[in-house]
Amino acid sequence: MDPHRKIILIAGPILLTGVCFLLTLGSAKDSRSAVPRQISVDVVSPLKNDVQSRLRQACENVAQEIQTQLDRSNTVLIRPPFVLAGDMPEDVLERLHRDVVQPTERALNVGFFDVPPTEPITIVAFAKEAGFRDFARRVDRRQPDSYYGYYLRSHRRLVVNVSTGAGTLAHELTHALAHFDFPNMPEWFDEGLASVFEQSEFSDTGHRLTGTDNWRVHQVLRALHDNRLRKTDELVQGRSVRANHESIDYAHARYICLFLQDQQLLEPFYRKLRSRAEIDPSGWQTLREVVASETASDIDADFRRWIVKYHKAQRQRTARNDRQTLSMKPIESTDSRPEAIATNK
Repeated sequence: MDPHRKIILIAGPILLTGVCFLLTLGSAKDSRSAVPRQISVDVVSPLKNDVQSRLRQACENVAQEIQTQLDRSNTVLIRPPFVLAGDMPEDVLERLHRDVVQPTERALNVGFFDVPPTEPITIVAFAKEAGFRDFARRVDRRQPDSYYGYYLRSHRRLVVNVSTGAGTLAHELTHALAHFDFPNMPEWFDEGLASVFEQSEFSDTGHRLTGTDNWRVHQVLRALHDNRLRKTDELVQGRSVRANHESIDYAHARYICLFLQDQQLLEPFYRKLRSRAEIDPSGWQTLREVVASETASDIDADFRRWIVKYHKAQRQRTARNDRQTLSMKPIESTDSRPEAIATNK
């Protein structure tokens, strides 16, 4: 056999194999560079056939889905029962979970909720209003009425603009957790309770949250001055807020809850109403029993006198320097940096 032909027959296949390997290696490298950022999972135990493992697996499924709806540069964390995603660095999103989500969940469980989440709760947090509104339009097909945030009960997803403060997240998180513990909560109380914690402070131990005065009081006081504030029994028994007076009704519901809190009655009211929601779906009869009032007019008169005194007292109150707070702030006065998650007064 011709020596040259013999060399070609031997070396040719080797050379061809080498070229194919190099091409494959380059293709694999390109493929890896196109993979989105890794999902962070803070769980080391192997999956088992138990409740916690099933919840973790469900969280991983939700994380994969939400990742496809976000920009590739966004971060996704799995911290069962939560899936957190957002347009901020992983360490900032982790701090949001550690400093806001976990303490708020713990305090709400101590005070109110007995049934833990059995399905993932998705928290999509944006550092600025533009990202928040873009996600709302593009993914949820909605034009949000508020620049703060919203909760989609059907998806167990809350979407928040964290530049408006940690209270925004606390408000929406209360909705999400409450719907596992008290799924048929009347609307006025659902909104009122969530609004309580949009401006609140932790106890010294960090185990309880107490609502404090906020900007919604001015809506109540103006409505009261202009004779536009509904009677308390009308708000409670009306089941739902009025579309044309939504902001007033939400503020009214918040301050009814603070009225109860001020008398150490908010937690007892919640538990009693939850236990008898089928026979008292609006909560009006339970409210009357808890405050030990004879008539509807008595409750309303007591509430109206209370809110004026309460607001004056809160204005004179000096906050303790070591008390951690959750605050929802008007966007004009916020620090839009994602680091501004929780504040200490």
